[in-house]
Amino acid sequence: AMDQVYVFSPSFLFNFRYGITQQEFPQRRVSQGFDLSSLGFSENLTRWIDPSLATIPRTQIGSLTRISQWEGDGDGTTTSMTHSVVGNFTWLTGNHNIRFGPEYRNYRENRNRFPAAVAPDLSFSSTWARGPLDNSPAPPVGAEMVAALLGIPGGSMTLAGSYAEQDQYFGIYVQDDWKVTRKLTVNLGLRVEHETPITERYNRSVTRFYADRPNPIAPIAEANYAANPMPEIPVDQFRVMGGLGFAGVDGNPRHYWEGQSLGWMPRVGFAYQAAPKTVLRGGYGIFYGSIGINKTNTNLAGFSRTTSIQPTIDNGLTFIATLEDPFPNGLDQPLGAAGGMETNLGQNISFFAEKRKAPYAQKWSFSLQQQLPESFVVEASYVGNRGTRLPITRHINNTPAQYLSTRPTRDQETINYLTANLPNPFFGIPQVASQGTSASRARLLQPYPHFGEISFIDHAGYSWYHSFQSRVEKRFSRGYTFQLAYTWSKAMEAMEFLNRTDPLPYESIAGIDRAHRLTGSGQWELPYGRGRKWGADAHPVVNFFLGGWQLNGVYQRQSGSPLGFGQALFTGNSADIVLPKDQRGPDRWFNTDVFYKVSNQQLANNIRTAPLRYGNIRTDSQRRLDLSLIKYFHINEQVNFQFRAETFNALNEVVLRGPNTTPTNSAFGTVSAQEPPRSWQFSLRLAW
Repeated sequence: AMDQVYVFSPSFLFNFRYGITQQEFPQRRVSQGFDLSSLGFSENLTRWIDPSLATIPRTQIGSLTRISQWEGDGDGTTTSMTHSVVGNFTWLTGNHNIRFGPEYRNYRENRNRFPAAVAPDLSFSSTWARGPLDNSPAPPVGAEMVAALLGIPGGSMTLAGSYAEQDQYFGIYVQDDWKVTRKLTVNLGLRVEHETPITERYNRSVTRFYADRPNPIAPIAEANYAANPMPEIPVDQFRVMGGLGFAGVDGNPRHYWEGQSLGWMPRVGFAYQAAPKTVLRGGYGIFYGSIGINKTNTNLAGFSRTTSIQPTIDNGLTFIATLEDPFPNGLDQPLGAAGGMETNLGQNISFFAEKRKAPYAQKWSFSLQQQLPESFVVEASYVGNRGTRLPITRHINNTPAQYLSTRPTRDQETINYLTANLPNPFFGIPQVASQGTSASRARLLQPYPHFGEISFIDHAGYSWYHSFQSRVEKRFSRGYTFQLAYTWSKAMEAMEFLNRTDPLPYESIAGIDRAHRLTGSGQWELPYGRGRKWGADAHPVVNFFLGGWQLNGVYQRQSGSPLGFGQALFTGNSADIVLPKDQRGPDRWFNTDVFYKVSNQQLANNIRTAPLRYGNIRTDSQRRLDLSLIKYFHINEQVNFQFRAETFNALNEVVLRGPNTTPTNSAFGTVSAQEPPRSWQFSLRLAW
């Protein structure tokens, strides 16, 4: 980094800084010669594992602890580099303090190899333990273990591509701190920003989805469908539309989405001395977020291809994939942009919206501050925030809402109707990965049945926050200081869709909402030792051990987070779920008796009406006191010792974590973990 300050005159200063920041994250290798047979894996499985790395598959059996985790992706690295140039000018003229300057940043990120490309990612499905029907709910526990014991694998393996991305940022600002009168200061500012879309050096990325173009497999698939049509979709209305588009191909631009217009961010504030010891303050500003490399994941579809483990193509009559050979047909090879609209057929896909917009927040506040005797200050504030164009995931390949149940209880008739297996018009088409002879009616009713889930980031989310904030502060004097603050707030958001077919996100209390928060902190220099109230003339040896001690403390208490139960059914209303405080504990955090807990009573294939979260049902409140005792040992002018004794959660408060909220789980309503108990830490620090 290079930092230079230039003084043109006492009233005009210029600061210039140029810097480069680089981070590289090398991945660890697994020990050579690892014995896979010790975990019960067949030697045949090793042909799907990179022999130069001798790693093992990541293996997950339901909710049980993973048998193994990826150790890394071999020699792969992720490297990021940021070039930044910043200039700041300061001009003092009259009663104005004007600051302005430009800023430029260049972000780059490169990666080669990913963990999923080194070994299979094995999991086990609950499907094979269902009964008596194929659409019966899975048992609450043990279903995945059945598949593991029978050797029926699930999961996938990925042949991943590399990428080298870049985006750029430009900004300029001007800020005027204008002292209008002796009692009034006004702050006026404007910042203008522009962030370019991301580009990949060799155009290795999906950019869009062609929703209105026929897919190349349409003639074959539509002919297959005509042989076995559904009554819901006449033959002449069954269309196989849609496919992925790539950067720099077929007339597409190189950038991932269209460029944005300038982001204008005004700032205004004031400070007014209403009385000699009373100050009013207020302000408003707009702040833009980023959608660049630091906030957007690369889309390597076509250049990175995942092969799903498909144990059967006839619903379990016969099995073609086993733990000995999970990929009997080999791995699907990435085609790059050459795959065109046939890329990743039969798989989940995502793309970028063509007209992405950066999210922004509006923030405002108003406060009253009063100075009291004995160096005390009290302050009361109102603080608000509104988030707009926040990113949320939108799914566009859904079973139409008109086919879903609207009953308040389980609708087995609709479930049977939508899960019924029909002839699959995509079976036998080589471009469509992992296809069985049949497909569910729910899937064939989707607008793009030749794909799995189709999603993109839609900036349709928003949030809002209001709070009353107050504090009392004792400024440092007479050897001590402390601060006590209280916040009463409410955070709301629309960051999820209650149903995937909904046009707008659902307004709900935010997961980060904490209605009440109380914090306190303090520092006390014990009044003994040189320069203090007592022991000012103590013998150097006595002062060495007894003087110079300092006690610090931090306390916090806040409301718990709101809970949600998905589509769980319960009787009565949400107030019936809450237990009195004296009845609440880790074995029963809320009233589980009002819920339907049997698997075959759960909702499926229905329109959800239950809210995402309940503001009156929360996790345990957070309570914690941390203390530290510090002693400085002055040896001489060049050498000093510092001793620290620290305790975290000094009162050893039992603070429970969130309870299990899945009604069909045997642990429903119980809490199985707590925040860390009291701990101690001692340290010595030598400075010279």
